[in-house]
Amino acid sequence: MSETLAWGERLLVVGTGLIGTSVALAVRDVGAEVLLADTDAERLGLAVAAGAGRPVDDLGEVDLVVVAVPPRATGTVVARYLDAIPHATVTHVCSVQSLPQLDVESSGADVSRFCGGHPIAGRETSGPAHASPDLFHERPWAVCPAAGTGPDAAERVASLARDCGARPVLLEAATHDALLGRLSHVPQLVASALAGSIAALDQSRTALAGTGLRDTTRLADSDPALWTEIVGANADAVAAGLRDVAQPLLDLAAALEAGAGSEASTRELLERGQRGRALLPGKHGGAPVTLQAVQVVVPDEPGTLARLLAEVAAEGVNLEDLRVEHASGQPLGIAEVMVLAAEGERLASALRARGWTVTA
Repeated sequence: MSETLAWGERLLVVGTGLIGTSVALAVRDVGAEVLLADTDAERLGLAVAAGAGRPVDDLGEVDLVVVAVPPRATGTVVARYLDAIPHATVTHVCSVQSLPQLDVESSGADVSRFCGGHPIAGRETSGPAHASPDLFHERPWAVCPAAGTGPDAAERVASLARDCGARPVLLEAATHDALLGRLSHVPQLVASALAGSIAALDQSRTALAGTGLRDTTRLADSDPALWTEIVGANADAVAAGLRDVAQPLLDLAAALEAGAGSEASTRELLERGQRGRALLPGKHGGAPVTLQAVQVVVPDEPGTLARLLAEVAAEGVNLEDLRVEHASGQPLGIAEVMVLAAEGERLASALRARGWTVTA
């Protein structure tokens, strides 16, 4: 057993979706024993088959419980396990904190052993099949103690976050919900609204869409049932955030229709967007960096993309990000290789010399 596991030796994960199974896989990787519970037998079976742990049969030796269920049920399930395992610390991984915390506090359970948590990582896909032990690597993990949470419970949750490769961040529940409303919940709804605005188009027309629309609507593939609960549990913060996003667009629409002042309004909106994007952290949560896209034509043939990546590595250039867009009706695609701006032109020249068709 690793000495870094300050929270104990045996973890119980309740709910084997994407986040719960990823937590289990990450903890298994550092040597802990993991037990799993889920009301969905099929989902539990997939998590077990993925190597995330074994089904729970004895609660007696559990040191820490991670509840990974939808927001409406989170507080109730946390309180149930606080009562069922009198010595264990119980946390959760819910995208909202205030509602579960209130439910636990009003349940009569021992709040001193409870501390909310939220790993700020995920995917638009769900379920144990998409889980990964690396999902939380260098990502923030909010640790949100209640007023009655004991210091040992908060430290155990922070230790769990570190063992999963994340960076624990101490936040009050209300602060967490206000921030995540703007940084996570509103972006989900904006992406869904943007994707929904083209839903009435014929598919032959949407074939003209470029990478911009695909990138900005990626979150629209997320689970509607889960996100309906998340939004409902953080209604005030989400409503305020939606107004802040919508108002500049409505103002610009009015200026465009009036035909006066639209250029200034457009430029103001775009420049404000650049200022906001510049605040976002860089890779692994570090300082923002300026990237350049090197676009390479890639024939749709086995091994071609792998050869391109090998030749990027051969030039000693670090790949910061990669996006691939397939050309409509053509046996080729465009690989957009994102590198540090200082490396862009050098990489483009080197790839051209190796026979690739490149734009930078």
